[in-house]
Amino acid sequence: MGSEYLQFAGALVFFLGILIGSYWFVYVPNRGDRDKDGRS
Repeated sequence: MGSEYLQFAGALVFFLGILIGSYWFVYVPNRGDRDKDGRS
């Protein structure tokens, strides 16, 4: 029971980490560059 839950939670975190990581990697640099450019 415990290991099954841990396995599911680990897979979910890993999957979410890849999705959020790839999205953040593309979105944040663009936003930061734009914010810097706009402020300066």
